[in-house]
Amino acid sequence: MSLAQLKQYVSASEKDEKSSNGYRATAAFMMLENVDLMIERYSKEKQTEQGAILLDVFGLLQGFFVAIDALYDLAIGLTQYKYHINVNSNETLRELKFIRNDIVGHPTHRTYEDGGTGFSILSPENFSKDGISYKTYIYEKNKFEVITKDVKFAPLIDAYHIEKDKILSDIYAFLQREETKTNIPEKIYALFETVNDEVLEEIRQMFISEYQLEEDSNHRFLWRLKLVEVLIHWEETDPELQELILYMSKIQSAKLYAIAMDLEKRKYKELFFSIPPILTAFYKFVRKHEKIAYPILKNLNDPKHPYFQRDLIALMSMNPNKQVMKLLRLFKDTKDESKIYLIGSMMKAYRPRN
Repeated sequence: MSLAQLKQYVSASEKDEKSSNGYRATAAFMMLENVDLMIERYSKEKQTEQGAILLDVFGLLQGFFVAIDALYDLAIGLTQYKYHINVNSNETLRELKFIRNDIVGHPTHRTYEDGGTGFSILSPENFSKDGISYKTYIYEKNKFEVITKDVKFAPLIDAYHIEKDKILSDIYAFLQREETKTNIPEKIYALFETVNDEVLEEIRQMFISEYQLEEDSNHRFLWRLKLVEVLIHWEETDPELQELILYMSKIQSAKLYAIAMDLEKRKYKELFFSIPPILTAFYKFVRKHEKIAYPILKNLNDPKHPYFQRDLIALMSMNPNKQVMKLLRLFKDTKDESKIYLIGSMMKAYRPRN
């Protein structure tokens, strides 16, 4: 979809002192136009001199980084919400933020929560506008690691254009839709109560039809529906783990309910479900080791994060009790990325002392 199709809505957005959304949408729209110009120029202009290639590569990586922020801000500026965008569901773009931090953000000195330091060095023998290669040298207590990363720019450009078009199409469809009340929130409440596959599928079809979305849309509502579907079919024999899975189903259903009510501008009370004992035990464990444990929780819902495994192992080395270790072992043995996200998000929900 063309960015220009949204221009009338950006121009018509209210710009006053009471709300920042109008200027937010305008700033985001103009930045997205600028990044499109940068990408077009990058693709057309050939470079052989290393300095010129560096300028282009640094500009492209930073441009992507700014553009992703601009997509979020355009969605919020025009719709008040970021529900239409979920860049983390695109693996190529999700990895982009790590690459950008290594090369453009902090290549000469990065510090990590556990006290480690890292340094990234470009490989001059594998360096062109088509792609780059670099090594990151990580120093930790009694440990040294070298990570090699190869980056091709054409897939990044393609992934960005595909994701941007999906997001713009979803926003455009939402803006064209007349405000109306549906029974989608009531159906979600039934899902919250029953955690039923048939109800879930009915909600999916209703939402896609009502908001004129494509089946492959990455709208946060549809993404959370997929998470509930994973939970419905997740089987464990241990009663404590079964209780945790049910709790996560309730949590995701409650988030779906909030999205549906927000989109219809309806007031609502948050749905509530008691925290299961195994998760309560984990929070108590983190509280006991809060100074060390809390900072390393933030990456645990993203298995593609470079320090995911390292942070998980650090938690397991803090001598947790049997109940907490059961949860951590489940987490460590899980290969499904959706399940890792679900468990990791529950761990991240810990609230530190004031």
